[in-house]
Amino acid sequence: MTTPLHPRTTIPAPVRVQAPGKINIHLGVGAANDGYHELATVFQALNLGETLTLIPGGTRSIIVQGRYADAAVPHDETNFARRAVDLLITALEGERDVDVLRDLDIVIDKQVPVAGGMGGGSADAAAALVGAAHLVGGVDDAIVHECAVAVGADVAFLLRGGTAIGQGRGELLSPVLTRGTFHWVMATSTSPLSTPDVYARFDELNPDPAPAAVPDQVLKALAAGEPDTLAEFAANDLTEAAVSFMPEIAEIMEAGRDAGAVLPLLSGSGPTIGFLARDAHHALDLAVLLQATRGVNEALRTTGPAPGAHIVDGD
Repeated sequence: MTTPLHPRTTIPAPVRVQAPGKINIHLGVGAANDGYHELATVFQALNLGETLTLIPGGTRSIIVQGRYADAAVPHDETNFARRAVDLLITALEGERDVDVLRDLDIVIDKQVPVAGGMGGGSADAAAALVGAAHLVGGVDDAIVHECAVAVGADVAFLLRGGTAIGQGRGELLSPVLTRGTFHWVMATSTSPLSTPDVYARFDELNPDPAPAAVPDQVLKALAAGEPDTLAEFAANDLTEAAVSFMPEIAEIMEAGRDAGAVLPLLSGSGPTIGFLARDAHHALDLAVLLQATRGVNEALRTTGPAPGAHIVDGD
């Protein structure tokens, strides 16, 4: 009599996921409530993103590589990608088999500048959630959204991509109609800037801020694909606060205007500045001029809107 062999547990294949960076085309900031500022922003996802590979059966290691493999990116449980996976485990535990997620190795190919207001860490979290959901056979969108918001306000947007209004902390999303492709040059800074410090300075400069809002003209300009109208009404309420720490931000924005940029915008809380160009050729010329500007580390060309976090292989 032959004793049947027990089947060996199959470890799922690694899954590879991409997620975009972002720019805030408009950022209105209201009063702080329970430690968070009320926001009304227009996000646009950019074709400058992160790629994550989730490898089951590992040792929970985090490997960071790529153009922006900065030492500041955490390799422990505080990494946004790891936090996202752990939150999903907690949300599903007891209802689903989540063992495949417990020992994931996460390889991050960083192509979004670190700590520049472009959402690189949030993109990592969005990619990790999409990959982890795939590995367990799919997860309800509402659960994934809740985990995204628990990591950070930008994560929920980067799951969906495109262009969207974000309200509350930025997690209450509504899609925005856009026409055409927007060409951006993202000028990264030679110096870092603390997000908490910028918001604290905003509070000092605006003790009684107006309610956060997105001007109707901004939405109409996006729908019509009219960059000049967009330039007239789009703004970032954190600009003055950021400039108070780094006066070179104002100088770089002025240099971009002088070089023909349609619109200079602080990205999030900075210090990266996005410059809207008229087309791809204009973006190239603008990037060359900005690259030579004092205080600019790199001038990166990209376009938007871009798709949200999505699997690129591993099916």
